[in-house]
Amino acid sequence: MAYPFTPELDFPLKNWQVNDTKFLQSQAYSGVNWGLHLGEDCNTKPSAPVKAIGRGKVVYSDLHASKEPPQSEGKEGSNWGNIIIIAHKNPSTKKVFFSVYGHLGKRLLKKGDRVKKGQKIGEVAKGWSRENGWWKKSHLHFAIYIGPWKGEVLPGAYREEAKKRTKLEDWTAPTEFLLRHKGTESYGEYDPRAR
Repeated sequence: MAYPFTPELDFPLKNWQVNDTKFLQSQAYSGVNWGLHLGEDCNTKPSAPVKAIGRGKVVYSDLHASKEPPQSEGKEGSNWGNIIIIAHKNPSTKKVFFSVYGHLGKRLLKKGDRVKKGQKIGEVAKGWSRENGWWKKSHLHFAIYIGPWKGEVLPGAYREEAKKRTKLEDWTAPTEFLLRHKGTESYGEYDPRAR
């Protein structure tokens, strides 16, 4: 599948700050072990605009949440809420990577849409809503996936017993990845798999 080259990258929120769960941080909610966090969370106000980090093509856009709230945060029923996944291509290495945006109040794009860097793709959902996947805090979960695309929603956490679904080496620290490439014309010889 042909994806557009992404010559420059930027952050998904105007005031990007990882102020909650970090990349590969162990997480548990209501006594449920969710495993290692595969992205970074930025707590922010509901309706904050979320922007595409670079030129790309939407490969996934859907709502993943139960209709009714779970008994407590992290129990069965908690999920992504609204999620968008965008494919990008490094112009130097020709390698494809994916940006993941979870817990969106609105999804402004559908599968197949092409996007530009900085284009608004959605808004952060209100906490404890179906759109945010029934999590208490209003936040954006942002991740960079560098593994093979299988045409299905990606997980937000890694557990050893679920390793058939994803591999740790298929993920990279999002802020570090963006800082290395923010505003550059090409990514040079950088291999995102080397952490």
